[in-house]
Amino acid sequence: MMKWIVALVFIALIGYLFEQRRHIKFLKQVNYNQETHDIMTAHQLELTKQKVKMLELTLSMFGYNVERFEASDFTKHEPSEEQLQEIWEEYQQLQRKSRSDNIKFETQLELRGVE
Repeated sequence: MMKWIVALVFIALIGYLFEQRRHIKFLKQVNYNQETHDIMTAHQLELTKQKVKMLELTLSMFGYNVERFEASDFTKHEPSEEQLQEIWEEYQQLQRKSRSDNIKFETQLELRGVE
């Protein structure tokens, strides 16, 4: 009788170990998915910030001030050639940064095996 109890406890422990192993595998997958989601969310946030900045630069290029625009003051002021040049340079720099961020994002996803 004692052998049966020992065998039953031993089988129960083996079952418990397999269940814990399965649970650990599940938690690793959940963690992996959450990290991937965080990477994608951070990238979307960065893209949104860059698009907002590009829109602000476009408004500035057409002669509108963003702060005045938000206050419903649509007065147009023609920017000088120097200001237009600065805006254009900042716009190009932002485009380069955007391309760089996209390449970095795609590389991260590729390393994670996400298509």
